[in-house]
This record gives sequence, structure tokens and C-alpha cells, in this order.
Amino acid sequence: MKNYSKIALVLASIALICAAIIASINLLTSGKIRENEANTKASTIEVIYSDFDKDKSFEQSKEDLKALGVEADSVESAFVAKDSNDNLIGYVFTVTGKNAYGTISLMVAVEENVNGELFVHQVEFLTNDQSYSSTVAEHVKNSYHTIGKKKAVLNPYSSGEAQVIGDLSEADINDENTVNVKCGATFGATLVRTLVLDALKAAEKEAI
Repeated sequence: MKNYSKIALVLASIALICAAIIASINLLTSGKIRENEANTKASTIEVIYSDFDKDKSFEQSKEDLKALGVEADSVESAFVAKDSNDNLIGYVFTVTGKNAYGTISLMVAVEENVNGELFVHQVEFLTNDQSYSSTVAEHVKNSYHTIGKKKAVLNPYSSGEAQVIGDLSEADINDENTVNVKCGATFGATLVRTLVLDALKAAEKEAI
């Protein structure tokens, strides 16, 4: 009986030591992970809006967005990009969602045209932990305007104001002929669409 007690005590001690080691590793790495994520967000914003003014532009937290009336829990933050004359260039929302296949975090740039209509200008991954991550990434590249697409190409079939190919309205995003989620990773593509629409709806609160 004493031997069993000793074994149980040893096992409990090993478990506590392992838990302490894991907690220490998490404590050491979590800060670095947050730093890397912040650096990725900053560099992505600079690629999307290279001409934003650092003094005029600002970031909004989840609490700030909630105060504006943004309801979607997926919307974590927003970067309001302005030029040196304090004119709005666009918004970059960080949105995160999860399904049975993993987590996706996106940076979604939303702009407003001269008529006050909002559209999604660019979509970039912050994290893509989906089981079929490469298929989801290819879907985003094919369906949305990303860093890999040339901004200078104009849509020759658009009427009125020139529109960069890849700029999408809410109707475009919901149109299966424009953004087809049946791509071999339907659940991941659907999650992306939901997150993009959440960002677009959050921009509506900004524009009020």
C-alpha cells in the first residue's frame, strides 16, 4: 500500500513539474507570438496602404468597435488609414473565426467610393490553420484582391467609376459566380466569406 502511495506521489510530482515547464514555455513564447503578429499586421498595412500618414492614422480596439455598434465577435481590431491631409484612405480590419477544420485570421481592407458605397479592396491572411490550408489560400488568391494581384489593372467592363479588379461589394461576395466557395475546401472558403462580410459590415458602422 505504501508503494502505491509513493508511486502516486512521484507521478503527481512529475505531472506538476511538466505543467510548470509547459506554463513557463507558454509564458516565454506568447509574448514573442504577439510581437510577431503585431509586426505582420504592421507590414501588411504598409503594403496595402503605403501612403498612409502615421500621425493621422490610428488603431481601434475591439472595445472601441463595440462602442461604435460593431456586433460581430470575429472583428478584433481596425486600423483607420488616413493621408497627410486627414482624408480617409481605408480601413483594415483584423477578423478571426474558427470551424471544425481550424482557425483563420484575416486582414481585410475596406474602402469607400465617391458615392459613399463600401467595398472590400484587399484580403490577406494573418493565420491559416485550416486542414486544407493551401486550398483555402488558393481560393482567397483567386477570389479576392490580394498582394499577389496587380492593382494597376482596371476592369474594362465596369461602368462609371473605374474599378480595380478584385474590389468587391457585398452583393459580389455573396454571388457564387464571383466568389465560389465550392473550391475543395468549402467550409474554409465559407468561413473566409463570413469573416470578409463581417469586416464589411463593421465598416458600415465606421462610416455612419
